[in-house]
Amino acid sequence: MPKQCPHCGFQRVWKLRRSKLKCKKCRREFSTDRYLDISGIRATEKQWRHCIRIFLKERTIRRIIQETGFSHCQVSKMVQYLRMIMLQDAPEIFTGTTEIDETYVGGQRKNKKLHIRRLTPPKSGHGTDKLPIIGLFNRDLKQVYVQVLERNNRGHGTKIFVVFKIIRKRTVEGSMIYTDSFRLYRHLNTYHVCNHYMVNHDGGEYSRGNIHTNNIEGFWGILKRKLGCIGGMRRESLKYFVAEITWKFNHKSITYQEQEDRLIKLLKEG
Repeated sequence: MPKQCPHCGFQRVWKLRRSKLKCKKCRREFSTDRYLDISGIRATEKQWRHCIRIFLKERTIRRIIQETGFSHCQVSKMVQYLRMIMLQDAPEIFTGTTEIDETYVGGQRKNKKLHIRRLTPPKSGHGTDKLPIIGLFNRDLKQVYVQVLERNNRGHGTKIFVVFKIIRKRTVEGSMIYTDSFRLYRHLNTYHVCNHYMVNHDGGEYSRGNIHTNNIEGFWGILKRKLGCIGGMRRESLKYFVAEITWKFNHKSITYQEQEDRLIKLLKEG
């Protein structure tokens, strides 16, 4: 704990409440705590570590409040900021073999308002008005890159140039890419230099040797189960919850302490 006044440099101080000191010469107060330089969140590194340690093991904000004693407002801001840096901490560009698939996330039709159910006929699969999500699973790194896309103006489907732009950005040229037979991927070779192979799910073909998309589809199961445990959320918040689940999946091979240290490092760099 520092005993020198940061304002005048005098060595003698009084000890006050809440880790504060008062200089005996200039009579100015100063704190002994060192807060991380994060706008809108006043928390020390020790408080951040306490929050992160529980956040990595528990999902609810209420549990973090009970164990840390922090206020609801402070914990909500800290958790939201952690999800934001998880969204930015994307894996490196994929090389080698990559599986690509899409899924759709949204509320069930029976839970929507009556006038919405009357206006929109029931649809499933690619005709739904749920938010589309594109996912890339790299077999070499055992990591996944996921991005929540904007819903099309017509209420369904995804724009082909948006998906191909993500694929070109996240995979190197000449990569081995496996997809299903959805028409979105049929002209992938014309937009990206790669070795593209497909499996025909509509025809009952789910694997042909090493050609399959079982890994990314397995991740979709993990994602939807965990989103179901969280409950309802706003559409604009979905990408942050998806980023949290994706980040924890990509770093499941390291210990909680290493995950905590990585998040603290990202906090200090951000």
